[in-house]
Amino acid sequence: MTDARQIRVLLEQAERQRRLGNHRGATQLAQRALSLDPDHAIAHAELALILLDARRLAGAGVEVRLALGLDGNDPFIHRVAAAVLIAERELDDAWRHCLIAMQDGRTADAYVLGARIRDLQGDRRHARELLREALELDAGDTAAQTQLAQLALSDGQLAEAAQQIAQALAGDPADRHAHAVAGHVALARGELADAEHHARFVLQNAADDHDGLALWTAIQARRSRVLGAWWRWNAWVTLGSARRRLAIQLCLFVAVRIAVIVTDALELDAVSRGLQLVWLGVCAYTWFAPALFRRMVARTLRTVELDPEF
Repeated sequence: MTDARQIRVLLEQAERQRRLGNHRGATQLAQRALSLDPDHAIAHAELALILLDARRLAGAGVEVRLALGLDGNDPFIHRVAAAVLIAERELDDAWRHCLIAMQDGRTADAYVLGARIRDLQGDRRHARELLREALELDAGDTAAQTQLAQLALSDGQLAEAAQQIAQALAGDPADRHAHAVAGHVALARGELADAEHHARFVLQNAADDHDGLALWTAIQARRSRVLGAWWRWNAWVTLGSARRRLAIQLCLFVAVRIAVIVTDALELDAVSRGLQLVWLGVCAYTWFAPALFRRMVARTLRTVELDPEF
């Protein structure tokens, strides 16, 4: 077997392992390909994609920039560069690379990636247009259908979201991301058993899948009202920056102190003591709830078994 053919086979195997969530095995295969040809641009790009999936962003950035230096015209490399730049929150640069990739006009992948960028930039109308273009190129593109389902879910259009994600899973029943989105759609419709089915599928195939873990956590939060209240509150508070979180906490503390001072001044001793006890309870709750919630999630995750082929 020639080196070129061997590299191609190794990269195909690496891509398969990446899709299965086996990042270590995929990395080793891509590195074997690079040992045969250290200047193979596609191999560097494939390794960047694997590292990105494994959330090793610094390494992914190095590899994709090496790939661009070796071949600045390949659409696949520009798609990978756009994906890495999205993770780096460099959306304008990501869009520039995506435009180059879309000039190829032969695959739906670049349009799907472009739709993701436009969605992150707040232009959902353009995102939907790009997804429609992706489906014109490939009517059964699972990623495009999944992203359309996500957009519908975000807009509260549950019927449309369910229809789109059903089509995505019909086209590729093994797609982990589609199962994760299907789980969130089921959760939004109050179908906890169906949501758990999708979460189990994701985690059985990739135990460290971020979307699968997020879905599983959301399911447990829905099932436990007491601990779920903390999770939902924490998720809302941590959406923004550290400055925003500090501002919320300070405002709550100041509001409670003002209320206590006012009730003391009005000689409403019972109300004042009640406010202080409630505040003490909230502080205690936020102290022990995270540990209990993590323990609950960890305990239920023990019921998930990995696919033997992982």
